[in-house]
Amino acid sequence: MRRRHTRINRWVLVGLAVLALFLFWFVSRSARYYRTRFYKEKLASVRLSARAFEMVRQYRQELGIPIDTVNDPNMTGLVGVQYSQLTYGRSDLSDALTTCNPNFSAAVLEMLTKAGVRAGDRIGVSWDGTYPGLNIQVLAVAHSLGIDPVIITAQSAGMWGANYPGLTWLDIEKMLRSKGLWTYKTRFATLGAESDDGRGLSPEGRMVLAAAADWAGVNCFIPRSFEQAVEQRLDAFKDVKAVISVGRVIADIGDPMARVPSRVLAKPITRTGPDGVIAGLLEKGIPVVYLGNPSRVAIDYRLPVAPVPLPEKGKGRLFFEKRYSVVLAAVFAIKILILLWLIVRYDIEWYLGDRKARPQEEAV
Repeated sequence: MRRRHTRINRWVLVGLAVLALFLFWFVSRSARYYRTRFYKEKLASVRLSARAFEMVRQYRQELGIPIDTVNDPNMTGLVGVQYSQLTYGRSDLSDALTTCNPNFSAAVLEMLTKAGVRAGDRIGVSWDGTYPGLNIQVLAVAHSLGIDPVIITAQSAGMWGANYPGLTWLDIEKMLRSKGLWTYKTRFATLGAESDDGRGLSPEGRMVLAAAADWAGVNCFIPRSFEQAVEQRLDAFKDVKAVISVGRVIADIGDPMARVPSRVLAKPITRTGPDGVIAGLLEKGIPVVYLGNPSRVAIDYRLPVAPVPLPEKGKGRLFFEKRYSVVLAAVFAIKILILLWLIVRYDIEWYLGDRKARPQEEAV
């Protein structure tokens, strides 16, 4: 072929650009939706969570505890009151509503698998009563993945959590177990609150929580010091693959003012106060899935915050992902590169135009 000795015609470059844009558009039309990893397990955990939510709602009606349709617009029965004798600490209503979405369990499953948890593993679970909906979804994920949770419960709750006497988290846990949904049971409980021994709660509140633990058949451990509270949890979690922490359990975070990011933690974090369970686990190389800010997790995993109404179960990016044809894109890219190489190296215009007139033009 005739080698190029002249500049490339601009219209040839324009034509090549138009062709590239057309091929890009064609590839973009090849997008298809495919199931994500662990799709079956995610869908199973969502359905199991929704079933458990309905059981809680019915149980609450049986107890005669009314549902506040303003603060719980989806009427899940998982939202408590702002203040009660069992309430410790502030929490946002939007966080509570976010955890009432059964699809949130798919994000929990993603985080646990990211931490390296697989079927048959044993994990540690540390939570309080602030997000009962999220607690339920953790257990649903454990059941769907076939993992063994070692559960420790700090019984106090934040605002809008499981803070009704008679409907604490241990009450809910026992009810779900009695219904045959699963066999998970808290290994031991504490009173929670400021120092895991009930400080900050009224005497009546502490009595209610102690009675709830007794009714559920769970040993209520009252630590003599903060250090003992941390030590007991670390000892219980010594043989686990990972630990998931839900809410703001003081023994987990150590410092109530600490800003622990809600994500999978694998590296030691900066501490400003006493060492908590999370810091101790990370120093031992045990990953921690921290869920103290559910709304932040929802945003990270493309879930709605405080959705009204609840979204359709099993729909969204956690279940289906858009993929383009890599083979088609590679073929088109190779074709464009070949055409570009031919245009730069060879005088294509000489073959497309008037060959007789070209020698005279070049001579001039």
